[in-house]
Amino acid sequence: MIRKTLTIAALALVAACSKAPEDVTATYAATGGRGTITVKAAANGDAKVEAGPQTLVRKGGTDYVVITDGNDKFAASFADFVGATQDMAKAKGMKPQALPQDPDYEAVQVGEEKVGDQKGTIWSVQPKGNPQGDSIRIVVSDDTRLKNIAAAIGMQTRLTSARMATMFTSVPKAEKVLEDVIAKGAVLRLGEALTLQSVKPGPLPASEFALPKVLDRAALRARIEEQAKKALEAAKAAGDKAGAAPAPGGPAGAPPVAAPEATPAAK
Repeated sequence: MIRKTLTIAALALVAACSKAPEDVTATYAATGGRGTITVKAAANGDAKVEAGPQTLVRKGGTDYVVITDGNDKFAASFADFVGATQDMAKAKGMKPQALPQDPDYEAVQVGEEKVGDQKGTIWSVQPKGNPQGDSIRIVVSDDTRLKNIAAAIGMQTRLTSARMATMFTSVPKAEKVLEDVIAKGAVLRLGEALTLQSVKPGPLPASEFALPKVLDRAALRARIEEQAKKALEAAKAAGDKAGAAPAPGGPAGAPPVAAPEATPAAK
């Protein structure tokens, strides 16, 4: 009996170990061929999401947005990024507005779906008591080996919620339910926006999650305001050049040069 018990315990331990989170790299296709999103999730919880010019990194339990400014890169925690945005909005006299409508939403399990070679549960995020209302369906895997992909994809929804908090007095209830569903496991399909293309297990070096210089709330605000000042100066210089008399033999009425973006592209 003791030997049998020990054997069962050993098998259970092996099974549990086989389900431990792994280092994985996942790729997603965005709607309409708008590009590929790459997710790198380490077994220790660190993660990185690369979507075109946007990079989000989760390191040591903290979420960061990485911002590119010309040839320079720097990072800020979500809290400091949103805080700096709030500070600048407040300085301009802007105040969060109440949501015009904020109906209750719920997540309802409606079936299963296979995406590629991964099987998942379909969750419908829909108006409470109204399955025919404005809804989105999300396919989520419960494979615990892929659980850290959930934390990676969740960075985008957490950033969206945090930015909404700068514009509104509360985060929409639908957004909160969506965030809860995404946290359940690895997203295989997110409505029509994202579809999983591949999942590849394999070791990820710590350097994958290295951060550039991290700015705090005050330093980030100063950096963004400096960028805005330079953008205004560039726009003014472009306007002055466009309004100057054309050189002899040169074309008249040349169009003005477009002003560069005043703030980092961290969508």
